Amino acid sequence: MDDKIYLLAKSLNEALNSDPNVLKLKSLEKELNDSYEVYTLSNKKDEALNNYLDLKSALGEDNSKTKDALLKLKAAKEDLNNHPLVKEYLSVYSKVRDVYLEVDNIILGEFKKENC
Repeated sequence: MDDKIYLLAKSLNEALNSDPNVLKLKSLEKELNDSYEVYTLSNKKDEALNNYLDLKSALGEDNSKTKDALLKLKAAKEDLNNHPLVKEYLSVYSKVRDVYLEVDNIILGEFKKENC
């Protein structure tokens, strides 16, 4: 029985790893990691987040400087998420995530019920 389960799991792993969307996701991940533009946008978003959190902690949420920092954070996130490479990555990631969730539900669905 254990060998059969192992072979089925191995086959599932091979099928998932050879899926075109999974391969595309891996390729896009490498492109993202190699993109200076995305790196810069990500750093700007992180700096805006840290600035917002610092101001929120020091001055409170209702302070005008904190509100301004929140607007800058939203703009930085939007700039990052609107980069073509990031948009494509997120689109493919969503497809891959859906496949993994479906596999998870098929394999573990019975164990997730309340009675188990």
